[in-house]
Amino acid sequence: MREERVARLLDAVLAVTGDLQLESVLARVIESACAMVEARYGALGVLADDGQGLSEFVTTGIDDAAIERIGRLPEGRGILGVLIAHPEPLRLDDLKDHPASFGFPRNHPPMNSFLGAPIRVRDEVFGNLYLTEKVGGRGFTADDEQLVVGLAAVAGAAIANARLVGDLHRRDAWRSAVMEVTTSVLSGDAPDRAHERVSEAARTLIGGTGAAIVAAAGGSAQVIASVGDGPPIGPVPAETPVAEVLAEGVAVTVEESVLFPGCVSWVPLRERDEVVAALGVGSPQPIVASDAAQLALFAAQASLALAHGRVSSDLRRLERIEDRERIGRDLHDTVIQRLFATGLGLQALARRVEDRPEVAERLARAVDDVDATVKEIRSTIFALQAPPEVASVRGDILRVADEIASMLKNTPRVRFEGPIDTVVSAAVAEHLVPVVREALTNVARHADAERVEVHLAASASRLELLVRDDGVGGVEGRDGGFGLGNIRDRARSCGGGLDIGDGLEGRGTEVRWWVPL
Repeated sequence: MREERVARLLDAVLAVTGDLQLESVLARVIESACAMVEARYGALGVLADDGQGLSEFVTTGIDDAAIERIGRLPEGRGILGVLIAHPEPLRLDDLKDHPASFGFPRNHPPMNSFLGAPIRVRDEVFGNLYLTEKVGGRGFTADDEQLVVGLAAVAGAAIANARLVGDLHRRDAWRSAVMEVTTSVLSGDAPDRAHERVSEAARTLIGGTGAAIVAAAGGSAQVIASVGDGPPIGPVPAETPVAEVLAEGVAVTVEESVLFPGCVSWVPLRERDEVVAALGVGSPQPIVASDAAQLALFAAQASLALAHGRVSSDLRRLERIEDRERIGRDLHDTVIQRLFATGLGLQALARRVEDRPEVAERLARAVDDVDATVKEIRSTIFALQAPPEVASVRGDILRVADEIASMLKNTPRVRFEGPIDTVVSAAVAEHLVPVVREALTNVARHADAERVEVHLAASASRLELLVRDDGVGGVEGRDGGFGLGNIRDRARSCGGGLDIGDGLEGRGTEVRWWVPL
């Protein structure tokens, strides 16, 4: 008999110690305990952090359908609470006879005999083993109690080892997450991409199903990055827990969220001790305190990386602005002045050859070319001095031209004339930019042009846009193909008009769009 007991205990020990995952260890402990003492039902309750209840309840012997019919899992009251308050082995022939018993919930299977024992991890109670209904209708024996107490001691060591392995895995995951974010920032990823990688790393870190970053913008909260089953990019409903994170800078974990399907944990992202955004990870399962703490540590490191990325981006932007201003000064002080002097010399020479019309005409054309070149350089200088981040009509037109350039054989030649950004109102600009886009897109689709020119001129009373190409087809039959109806409607809505003519060197098409100012 003694040899049989030892054999059963050894089998249980081998089963319990054969895994390094905490969840698997807990399941093996209760399954081995039931098999060892012939219990029909078993459970392992993990104590909550405050030691006053149960945070987890792992069962065996009851299928999922029966658990769903029973409803809420035990929280540590009644007989279960006795072991929490007094962590000593407890053996009962009939649960109903104990003073702390107050019955079972509806749809719960009948249980009579009971055997419980605490599981300690490094002298601290981790949880309790609960075994009921010994097979054959008998009660649990003193030998059963000794076997369960021995298994509980082994289970404590196995749980401690699994916890250690879990901590190592979490640390590796934390380092990997921080390294991924840092690499993203140092490699110069755009802010949107960096935010997306922070969200993805956070989701992976705590095993969530979705993650998002929410930032305060214009008095409201906006989702600026989202991965997995996170919320869509856009505004956040008012009075959500994330508002508290943004306002107070405190971490918040809630069991039900309007932004994620299930539970969500929010932590602040800071810059210079100021909360600039909130990082949230959602999960259909409850997020335990250790995962929330991991997320908070990761957010602190991610905040440093993102702040460094913003500073580096600002420095690079300032360097670009300085380079553009230097190039603009060189063009103005050197190239334009030389061209201006060349033009004056040609004009003076033209007056001396007035008796030779052919030469005078060629000199006049040369002066016109010099003048046109000076205007183009001045437009280039203005574009250089207006950083891409600064909103302007000129900048918008240049960005559209760059965008459509990949669809054309050659980059469009863009010229500006007059105080474009001064006299063009926002209402007119709302029509102008789409017109440029439409005209260039139609050239790319239909004209097969080698050259495309965009000329935008503004005076105090009129804004005129010319888009010319040297493509195929000419004017006839191309009105519908170029989608000019939409362009004409935009001109009319501003009190202007649209004219169509021949393009460059008599080939292709010229679109002349104008509105009064």
